[in-house]
Amino acid sequence: MKHDGVSAAAVGQGVYHDERLDALLSITGRMDGYLYRCRNDASYTMLYISDGIFTVSGYRPSDFIHNAVRDYVSAIHPDDLAAVYAAVDTALEARCNWNVDYRIVPQVGEPLWVREIGGGVWDEAGELEFLEGFVVDISDRKVVEDLNAELLLELKAANEELSAQKREIELAKQQSDHSANHDALTDLPNRRAFHNELKSVIDRCSGSGDAAGLLFIDLDRFKEVNDTLGHEAGDALLQRVADKLRATLRSADFVARLGGDEFAFLFSGNAEQAREKAVRVAERVLERLRIKVPAPGGDIHVGCTVGVAIYPTEAADPDTLVALADRLMYIGKKNGRDRLVTTDALEPAAGEHRRTA
Repeated sequence: MKHDGVSAAAVGQGVYHDERLDALLSITGRMDGYLYRCRNDASYTMLYISDGIFTVSGYRPSDFIHNAVRDYVSAIHPDDLAAVYAAVDTALEARCNWNVDYRIVPQVGEPLWVREIGGGVWDEAGELEFLEGFVVDISDRKVVEDLNAELLLELKAANEELSAQKREIELAKQQSDHSANHDALTDLPNRRAFHNELKSVIDRCSGSGDAAGLLFIDLDRFKEVNDTLGHEAGDALLQRVADKLRATLRSADFVARLGGDEFAFLFSGNAEQAREKAVRVAERVLERLRIKVPAPGGDIHVGCTVGVAIYPTEAADPDTLVALADRLMYIGKKNGRDRLVTTDALEPAAGEHRRTA
C-alpha cells in the first residue's frame, strides 16, 4: 500500500515502522475507512494514516502525517470535539477502547458521520505512547440508525400515551365501579353493594358452618332534623352517622347505607357466639348514634332503632334474613324507638313459623 509515494513500511519518512500496522493496513485498505496512529503529545502528531482518509474526506494522507498541513482534530466537526475528547479520555483512564461517533468535515460537501474504535498503546514503563484506531464511514448507517432512533422515540411516546390512556380507563372504571357501588353522600357501600356482599357472606357461611348477623338501622327523629334545620343539616347528620358506623367496624365487617336514613351492618363468625355478638354490636351502635343536634327551638336528640337477625338459625336465606331484620326494626319503631329488637320480640307462633320456613 502506498501513501503519496511513501510505502506503508516507511510512513513518517522512515521514522516509524510496525509490521503489524502494515498487515492491518493491507486489510483496512480494502474497507470503507482508515487506520491511524498518532503520538501522545500536545498536538497528537500523526505518525500514520491510511489511504481511506482520502476516500472518506477528500484530504490527502500526507496532509496529516506529522501534521504537515493540518492536524486530525481540524477535520472533526467543532460541535463533536467535546464528545470525542471525553470518550477518549474516559477510555484511556480505564485502559480500554473507545467507541465514538462523530462528524468529519470533508474538503468538499456536507459533514459525514464516522465511527471510531481506538485505544492507547503503553510502553514497558506503563507510559502512554501512542493513540491508534480505525475510523469507518457510517453516514448511510447513521441515517438508518437515526430513523430507527426516531421511530423508537415515537413508539416510546405512543406506548406512554397508550399506558396513560389505559391508566385513565382503569381509573375511570374504578371510579365508575365505586360510584355504582357506593352512596354519593356518605361514601358507604350502597344497597346494590350490600346485597352482593350479603349473598357472598351467606354463601361463605353455608360452606364453613359460620353464622351471619344482620343489623337493620333506622335513625330516629331524622325527619325532624330535616324539617327544622333543612336538608343540608340532614345530609351533614347522615355523614356523621356514617363516620360513627365506620368506627364500629372490624376489618371483616360491612356497613352500608340502604337509602334515606336506613343503614345495614353485616358480620360473620362463630355460630354459637353470633347472637351475643349481634346484640353487643347493636348496643354499641345505639350508644354511638345518640347524637344531640342543636336547633333554635331546643336540641334534637337523634337516635336509632336496630333490628337484629341471624343466619341460619333465624333465617335460611338472604331475602328472609333481610325481611326479618327489617320487620324487627319496624317493631322497635312502633314500640318507642331508640332500642334494639331481636326475634325474642316475635310471638311464639310467628317464631315457629319463621324457623320452619
